This record gives sequence, structure tokens and C-alpha cells, in this order.
Amino acid sequence: MIKASAANKDFYKGKRVFVTGHTGFKGAWLVQVLDHLGACVRGYALEPVCGCLFTKIGGERLVEHVTGDVRDKDALIAAVKSFAPEIILHLAAVVTVQDCHNDPYRAFSTNVMGTVNIQKRRGNVRA
Repeated sequence: MIKASAANKDFYKGKRVFVTGHTGFKGAWLVQVLDHLGACVRGYALEPVCGCLFTKIGGERLVEHVTGDVRDKDALIAAVKSFAPEIILHLAAVVTVQDCHNDPYRAFSTNVMGTVNIQKRRGNVRA
């Protein structure tokens, strides 16, 4: 397991952390680290792909898993508000160049509007 400094352990211990994209490769690693540091984590992402890292590490035991799409503003905002996180880590994205090329609308709406939707929850962007 990853070793963490005492300062990091103290910072995340007991904190409510909301993570988008927790079923992806980097999100799964992040969930594992946050669990190790004692954070209370709610993840918001699409269903994990069969055989992905999230499934292999038993991620559903480490995080409160909420299935959703960051493009669905109302569902995302409801999931955030009902959890009342102290920290939001936004990792949800379409990341492969080929996927972006094949479906640029999905890539743009996920990567840009997903971020806008998280910002709307924080009140930084007017509806």
C-alpha cells in the first residue's frame, strides 16, 4: 500500500470527499488512497467497466458508489448536496483521444459541461 505522510493522514482523516470519475483508472487509485487516509468518500461515476481496476480492488467496499453522469446537472447536484462534502475532486472525463475523435459531442459535454455542473453546485456559475 502507499505510504502517506502524517500531515496527509491528518488532513484527510474523517473528511467527506466527493469524487467524480471514481470508477476510472485514476479514480480507483484515488479512492484507495483516500480510504487508506481515513476519508469518508462518495463516488459519482458511470458504472464500472467489467474487469476494470475499480472492480479488481473491490472499490465498492471503499466508497459509497453513486451511479450517474456528470452531464446530468440535477442528479449531480443532488448527489453532492445530499453528501455535503468538504472536498470535491473532479476526475470524470472522456480521456482517450480516439474516444474524443469518435464522439466529440460526448467528449465536450462530459469534459466541459461536467466541470460547469460541478461549479454550479459551488455557486460559481449562474444557472
